[in-house]
Amino acid sequence: MAMKVILRVLVFALVLCMLANHQASGETDCYDQKTNVKLKCKKNIDITRFYEPPQLGDKCCQAVDVSDMVCVCGAFTNEELQSEKISCIYLFHVAKKCGHPLPAGTQCGSKYLILLFFSI
Repeated sequence: MAMKVILRVLVFALVLCMLANHQASGETDCYDQKTNVKLKCKKNIDITRFYEPPQLGDKCCQAVDVSDMVCVCGAFTNEELQSEKISCIYLFHVAKKCGHPLPAGTQCGSKYLILLFFSI
C-alpha cells in the first residue's frame, strides 16, 4: 500500500516537472527579431519623422516577414520606445503594410494597439 502512494507521488512530481519545464521552454525569445526590425525599419518607425510606409520587398518588410511581430511589439519597453524615439503606431502600420497586420489588443510597450481602422 505504501509503495502505491510513493509511486503516485513520484509520477505526479514527474508530470509536474515536465509541465513546468515545457512552459518555460515554450516562451519565445524575439529580442533578436526586435533588434533586426529596429535597425531595418528605423526610418519607418522613427517618431521624430513623418510616417514613411515601407515598400514590399525592401529591407524593412524583409525583417518584418521573418519576425513574430506580436512578440516584437510586446518585447518593447516604454523606456526603449521613448529613448529610441520609436512609434508604436508607426510600427503597427509598418507591419500592416508589409502584410503582417497586428491583431487588436497587441501590446507595444504599455500601450495596447486598438486603432485597427485608422489608416495612414
